[in-house]
Amino acid sequence: MSTRRELTTSLLSLSFAATAQTEKPETIPEDSELSARIISYTLFGEARGETLKGKMAIAAVIHTRANLKNKSYAEICLQEAQFSCWNKLDGVPANYSTGIDMLPIDVKARNECYCVAWLLISGQYKWESLTHFYNPDKVTPAWAVSLRRTQKIGKHIFGYSHIIP
Repeated sequence: MSTRRELTTSLLSLSFAATAQTEKPETIPEDSELSARIISYTLFGEARGETLKGKMAIAAVIHTRANLKNKSYAEICLQEAQFSCWNKLDGVPANYSTGIDMLPIDVKARNECYCVAWLLISGQYKWESLTHFYNPDKVTPAWAVSLRRTQKIGKHIFGYSHIIP
C-alpha cells in the first residue's frame, strides 16, 4: 500500500473503497461510514486496552483538534505523525475489519471504539477540551511540559495545550 487512503479503505473493508481512494481526507463526509471507521480504528489503535473512559478521552482529543483547526475528524486522524497507530502504513491489523482471529477482549474494544466514533460524529455529546495525550511508560514528549489541566486516565496522560499539532 502506498498511501494512507489506500491502506485505510482496503483494511477497513469498505464497499465504496474505490470511491473513497480518490477522495482527499477533507472531502470525506463527516457523518459517513468511512469517517466512522477511520475514527474507530484511531481509537482502537491508540486505546484498545483502555476503559471506555480512556477511549472517550482520545475521542475528545480528536474533537478538540478538529474544532481548533477547522478540519474534519478524518483529517485529524489521518494527519501525518499525529496518532501512532497510523505512523506505519502496514500497522493496521487486517483482522480489525473482519474480527477473524481476534481475542474476545479486542472484539469488545473494537465495538466500543465504533460506538464512540459514532457518538463523536453525532454531535450529541459535550466533549472535554483535550488536545494531547501520551503514555508515560513508553515516551514523554517534549511538549508534555506545556500541558495544562492534566489528568491520568488508564495508562495515558491527557491535557490541553495552546500549541496544537
